[in-house]
Amino acid sequence: MKAEHKFKRLDTKVFIISFLVITMIFFGISKIIIYSIREYYFSRMQEDSINFAKSYSYSLSKAAEAKDVVNELLEEKLLVASRAIALYDGQYSNQLLKELADILKVDEIAYYNAQGEIIYSNVDAMVGWKAYEGHLFYDFMMSEQASYIAPIKQDSKTGKYFKYAYFKISDDRFLEIGVKSEKIYNFLGSFEIRKLLDEIQEVEGVAKVFFIDNQFNITRSSKTHFDENKIITPEIRNAIYGNREYSYISTYDEEKEYQAFVPVYLENIKNLENIKIGTLAIGQSLREAEEIIKNLTGVILVALLIIYALLIYIMISTYQKNEKLIHLAYYDGLTGLPNEHYLKEILTKELEKNEKARRALLLINCKNFRMINMTYGYDYGDEILKELTKRIQNLEDGSKILFRFSADRFALFMKHYSDQQELVSVVNKIIKAFKDPFKVKNVEQNINVEIGIVEIHNKYDHSDRILKDVSIALSGVKENDAGYAFFNKVMENKLQREDLIEKEIRAAITENDTSKIYLEYQPQVDLKSNKITGFEALARMRTKKLGFVSPMEFIDVAEKKQLIVPLGNFILTQASEFIRDLTDKGFKDIKVAVNVSGIQLLRYDFTDTIMKIISDTGIEPSSLELEITESVLLGNYNMINEKLKNLRNHQIEIALDDFGTGYSSFARLIELNIDTLKIDRYFINNISIKDSGDIITGDIISMAHKLGLKVVAEGVEVPEQKNYLMGHHCDRMQGYLFSKPLSKEKALKMLFNQNK
Repeated sequence: MKAEHKFKRLDTKVFIISFLVITMIFFGISKIIIYSIREYYFSRMQEDSINFAKSYSYSLSKAAEAKDVVNELLEEKLLVASRAIALYDGQYSNQLLKELADILKVDEIAYYNAQGEIIYSNVDAMVGWKAYEGHLFYDFMMSEQASYIAPIKQDSKTGKYFKYAYFKISDDRFLEIGVKSEKIYNFLGSFEIRKLLDEIQEVEGVAKVFFIDNQFNITRSSKTHFDENKIITPEIRNAIYGNREYSYISTYDEEKEYQAFVPVYLENIKNLENIKIGTLAIGQSLREAEEIIKNLTGVILVALLIIYALLIYIMISTYQKNEKLIHLAYYDGLTGLPNEHYLKEILTKELEKNEKARRALLLINCKNFRMINMTYGYDYGDEILKELTKRIQNLEDGSKILFRFSADRFALFMKHYSDQQELVSVVNKIIKAFKDPFKVKNVEQNINVEIGIVEIHNKYDHSDRILKDVSIALSGVKENDAGYAFFNKVMENKLQREDLIEKEIRAAITENDTSKIYLEYQPQVDLKSNKITGFEALARMRTKKLGFVSPMEFIDVAEKKQLIVPLGNFILTQASEFIRDLTDKGFKDIKVAVNVSGIQLLRYDFTDTIMKIISDTGIEPSSLELEITESVLLGNYNMINEKLKNLRNHQIEIALDDFGTGYSSFARLIELNIDTLKIDRYFINNISIKDSGDIITGDIISMAHKLGLKVVAEGVEVPEQKNYLMGHHCDRMQGYLFSKPLSKEKALKMLFNQNK
């Protein structure tokens, strides 16, 4: 059990799990962020690459369109010129052709015979030139075509760029028309695919560019060694075939590239359809991108590491702080022992186990420790507690654990003991440990202990009930001399009854309910005149819940629960109201005696309270007599005697009750501020049972008279006692021989009858 309960700490599993969770979250977030950065950057790069490729694919499309438009215009011009020249068939001459060339704005007109020789031309140098095999005109002449327009090419005769058109006029005659295309050729050259690819290649970050035809052949490339290669990658081929944009990361010469493939279309104005002429592929180096991603990832990882380190620091700090808080919450700072909260937790866990093992709780009370604190100070008391703890801790073992329960109380939890005798043996060891005095700062102190014991059975369902029962057991220690007590049901019933009595007393005082707590009045009779000279007010308690409660019981509860002062004032007020009734009915000389406790007398405002009650009820102070017992004088004689003097100065008489049973002596009576001496019933009873020579009651009466005190005999029950008292000149008597205590109404009725 010591291993189980000795040290209460935070569950490190929770901390470790939290640490692992945070670490996993950290790495997870790091991975997600890094992946997101790469994905974001690559997606942007993909978008930029596609857009970049699209922009140049547009240029390629427009270049192809421009070339077609220029070609169409040139062809249209050549066709128009051919129709005009054909009108002069049979009239051709060098001069005519020169004139027609100027009119039609063409550069060359040549008339061929059936052998392919130029007969007439606007260019004199060309007359007599004969077409040879392999020449475009020769191929046309040998064909069955009526006309043919050739693409722009370099003329074999002059070395200049021309666009020629050939027409068959008859079976043996041909017409050639040529337009100089040097400038046009240079202009269209700017739209050549290779030039555009070279231009793209010059853009920063572009690694390579190539153009792919619809048969997956690389027809043009910024890297010439790629020309005439064929695309074999299935994903790229599928994208080209499906006319889709496509991008992916590839590695070439150990360097990563981001390649984008964008289809290139030629707008066909005639049939309003776009004709795909190929696919533009652009590869961009990822070196810079990878560097940016690496740097950005590094920055983010550093930030995350700082956050992670901060979180771990907070966790460790929180763990350490919680450890301190747990120690503060569950351990006593002075002795280092586990405290009441820890005890409750252990008791709760033990009850949850529902074991058959025998368990018990011992509550150890240091009876005079508070007095030591008040006498020597709290620092001295703390040192005593440390020494005291060391002695009790010697009893700890695997089946016992010691707690500091409160300022002057300790608790010892026991488990696996054999029987009650073993518990008693442990209790005796504790009591023995306190036998030797504690020496602190060269001052020896004896600590008196009392121990309450409760055995923990399965009937208990809550730790508070166990603590309540052990406290009840502790309160029952004073009823025996053993120094310890086991809890039993009688103790609990007694405590519950005391609690109910306390509630009823409080209710009566708060509600001014004289039906619950009321007064009865026992007459005091003058032994000479046999008339009533006064009454003693006796407090009684009767409630619906409790029935009749003896004065000894409810007065004891009132003293325990610090209710004796308000209860005493409540009784004094009732007695004063009775005096007022007596006065109103003409009995001004009748005194009413009321018992007051030592606690009331010790209050600094006691005299003021008495005088206020007298003032509020409108009675004469001389009609009130206060009774005190001899025990009240112990320890506070001078202070109380001074208060009695003050009360007498206010015309309030003082009676010493139960004389002869306490510690007063006639020597002390000489200086005591009292007016009346009440002889205890013990001495009155002796009158009937002892020989006359052994009875000292008469001596007491005689000595009291010599001191100037009046004498009242209590408990007179038989005529023999009355006769003795009369023979020894006792002033008054009180007892069942004359009357039992009476209600206010009956007391008034008896007073009317007796004092006629």
